[in-house]
Amino acid sequence: MEPAEWNISRVPTSTGPRAVVILLLVVGAAVPSWAVSHLKLYDKAPPFHLPALLPPGKRVGLEPRDRPILLVFGEPYHQGTLEALTTLKKVYRTVGLAEIDVPVYLILSQEPTAQQKAQLDAQERIPADILLDKDCRAFGDYGVIVLPSVVVIDKEGKVNLALSGLPLAFSDMVEDALLFSTGRMTRAEYESSRSAPKSAQDQEKAARVSRLTGLAGQLLRRDFGELALERYQEALGLDGGYLPARVGMARCYLQLNRLPEACEQLQKVLEVEKDHLEANLLMAWVEIRRGGEEIAAAQWRLNWILTTHPSHPQANYLMGLVYEARGEKDRALEHYKKAAQLLVEMDGH
Repeated sequence: MEPAEWNISRVPTSTGPRAVVILLLVVGAAVPSWAVSHLKLYDKAPPFHLPALLPPGKRVGLEPRDRPILLVFGEPYHQGTLEALTTLKKVYRTVGLAEIDVPVYLILSQEPTAQQKAQLDAQERIPADILLDKDCRAFGDYGVIVLPSVVVIDKEGKVNLALSGLPLAFSDMVEDALLFSTGRMTRAEYESSRSAPKSAQDQEKAARVSRLTGLAGQLLRRDFGELALERYQEALGLDGGYLPARVGMARCYLQLNRLPEACEQLQKVLEVEKDHLEANLLMAWVEIRRGGEEIAAAQWRLNWILTTHPSHPQANYLMGLVYEARGEKDRALEHYKKAAQLLVEMDGH
């Protein structure tokens, strides 16, 4: 969940350090989250010249090269970015490609922490060179607001795929673009695969689901909860298995203080993906709001999250709420301070 979306719950009002932390959580490091790339097939890819994370001083640009490349626009804390890197490793294996055949560049606007770097480099994810776009110039030139966005560029510098989000046909679309870019599929075959009636219908449906979910997120961030709920429901009516829409609906219900319905949506997500980070964070919100015996459930859930994500600002903030509810004010303040410091560090990047 992006820091700018954390103001979904009414928390006890107070003055002093905790009030400052809550303000930081509400106005924290906003980042791009939803949109559709304006790039079209066979467009000349916009140039970029960005610093690489390693080695220091190295810069990578879109100079003429002898092989295609694949760009992933994302953020180090974003669950969808991690999912895309995991899926891409499977796609490369499916089409029989190594990363040297089509190098992968991950473009971030925020430098990852050591833990986030470890997550990005995890064995189940495709190896990628990390480029930093702190001014978001490449994000803007490529029309990126949806995270993640994937662009496949052939060795002549032309766009063979510009894909926003994780639509239903994500793997198939990337596979075809890689096959075409490496000369294992003709242009006629590639265009036929993109325009086949069933494939086109699926892609149109997936694009509509993604657009509706993005619109709902924008409405929710502007406090139009009921309107956002309608858009999420419309998206799920088209694709009931689209987890970002179901998570968004849960967030919407939580903002509207409809806790049973939020819990129902989150349980459906966790039945499919029990380790879904955002769903578990939202479930902790629900459990904290309910209070009583459910505080223990929230604490168990947050302990699990902080074991694997100790530098996650929101998880630390929620743990502070747990300890405050238990009357352990010193431990609560410790987590509030850590959450605030992590947000400051994140905003500094």
